[in-house]
Amino acid sequence: MSNNDDSGLFDCRPILCVTNAARSIEYYVEVLGFRLGWAWSGDEQRFLKPGERIDITFALVGRGPVQLMLSQQSQGAPGMWLHLDAQTAEQLDALHATWSERGARIVEPPSVRPWGMYEMRVQDLDGHVLRVSSPPQ
Repeated sequence: MSNNDDSGLFDCRPILCVTNAARSIEYYVEVLGFRLGWAWSGDEQRFLKPGERIDITFALVGRGPVQLMLSQQSQGAPGMWLHLDAQTAEQLDALHATWSERGARIVEPPSVRPWGMYEMRVQDLDGHVLRVSSPPQ
């Protein structure tokens, strides 16, 4: 696909419905190595300052160019599947090793799939599946 598209669209940030935004942030940050971009408090009706953890109901987490929004008990349903790309099989193996060490829910370890891609599947706390793929070794 070409990046020279004049459709007006330029990015995509999936919104994942989560049971508890604070717990999900902890999983994505501490286990999967994402960074917290921002967090929103429904009670306070404002963006929270770094380190504040009051009633987080919506947040943005990211790792490199991948960004996900976490919405507490709204906007979507548990069990979404997301496809994430890694550049190389070595990078995918490194992610698998790190995530395994940190206690990630590895649903399927890396392997070459019948369609020729090297993939693993990881689940978050709400059953969302991250299908991480790279070219085969």
